Amino acid sequence: MNLRYLLWIFLCFFSLSTKSQSLVKGQVTDSSTGDPIPFVNIIIVDLAKGTVSNLGGEFNFKLPENAQDQMEVVFSHIGYESLRLVVAELKDSPISITLDPSDYELNQAIVLDFDPKKIIERAQANLKNTQYGKPHEVEVFYRELIWVNDSIQGLARAKGYLHSEGYQQRHSNKPSTSGDVYNFMAFDQIQKSEYGILTTMTGRPRSAVGDLIFPSLIYRLWDFKINWFDYELLGGRKIGDREVYVLAIKAKNGGVKNKANQWGYSHYGLLEEAVFYIDQEDYGVHMMELLQNFPSEKRVNMNVGQTYSQKSREGVVKFRRDQEGKYFFTYANYTSRYTDFGYETEENPTIREVKEFAELYAMQFDMKVLSNEELSEKYYAPIVGTIPDRTISHHPDLYNGWIFIVGKPRYNKEFWGDFDYPAYSGEKQLEIQLAKQKPLDDQFQQFRNNQFYLLPILRRRHGLRENFWNRTALYQHPAEY
Repeated sequence: MNLRYLLWIFLCFFSLSTKSQSLVKGQVTDSSTGDPIPFVNIIIVDLAKGTVSNLGGEFNFKLPENAQDQMEVVFSHIGYESLRLVVAELKDSPISITLDPSDYELNQAIVLDFDPKKIIERAQANLKNTQYGKPHEVEVFYRELIWVNDSIQGLARAKGYLHSEGYQQRHSNKPSTSGDVYNFMAFDQIQKSEYGILTTMTGRPRSAVGDLIFPSLIYRLWDFKINWFDYELLGGRKIGDREVYVLAIKAKNGGVKNKANQWGYSHYGLLEEAVFYIDQEDYGVHMMELLQNFPSEKRVNMNVGQTYSQKSREGVVKFRRDQEGKYFFTYANYTSRYTDFGYETEENPTIREVKEFAELYAMQFDMKVLSNEELSEKYYAPIVGTIPDRTISHHPDLYNGWIFIVGKPRYNKEFWGDFDYPAYSGEKQLEIQLAKQKPLDDQFQQFRNNQFYLLPILRRRHGLRENFWNRTALYQHPAEY
């Protein structure tokens, strides 16, 4: 046999072998019950590279090229003993990881005698010590799903980048509006199906997670008064060797509501019912569970004549603590539920029960501080200000919904064939359902980041004049939509 041909076969086999070894897949379960464990932090300590398990306890990520066999990998979650492995032990994929529940219980004397308000006060005061305070970059993965009457209607997945200026106390009282975005994100790769629904409510989770409100919630939620809430210390848990308070808060007066009604502060409504997992030593926040229920009442968007009833929104934000005691965002999800009663211009509007879900994974961290010019090039928008108060000037159409998601996302079939993103439980079945009318790949190829093709549809629906949405300036935007 020709020597060159043998060499070609060997190289092909080697490349396939290397690729299969580099992908780590598995599931994390409870050692006592066998139940999957969601939101487990998985981190290669020396490289600050990792992921978070999904709602079904599943995880997958590629080992970095510079990962060495003896590097430590830590699996950790609240209420469990941490598991420490080395990179070499991850290469026989898929792997089964079991975590042992911690038998730690908070001393009942502390539960009964310790004023839980003190815990939240100390967490508030220690943010400047526990949160990382310098600019840094994060590679992220984003997913968006939408259901109508319990039937999947749309799916989007995107890969991109997140910039953070780092925690600054003076940012905590700023509104989440344009001009006050000290954390921002852009996407360069996307898969988006066609959506079977379009309303003025569509995309709320995207604006919460994809436009960086949720990753910066640890900064944005702390300008509150202690007397706005009732507190209950639910007990204590462990995350590895860290002892954690489990603290529930519930709004007891109009303080939170009044704050949330202010322009740019609606996210404060998520504090109506919340649970914080707070470190007992340094008072850093390991995780937040947030919930807001809305009164059962119909509302009308007077601009477009849509009638709807918002039901609830909820979210989870997860952090990891590094060896220096600094806390970093690792994962967030957000769910919004509402009833759509249709539009005034529709003769027989259909009533739809809608659920939208979005989630964001932090995949890899880079502590390099980029210049304004480098940030502008990377995030496709002008950057203004100086460190640590730099902000991004997004085009107004981002906030009005005409840009699907920030950056210059494009569908690149070759990229997705080689990109192993974190899975969503039942995702393959959802893909099958979405592909019944048209192959998903055909839907992905038709994606356009600007939404101009929607203009005639919306003009007819809302009975608006022809030039109501005339966004020609979008064509001159640096993102080249």
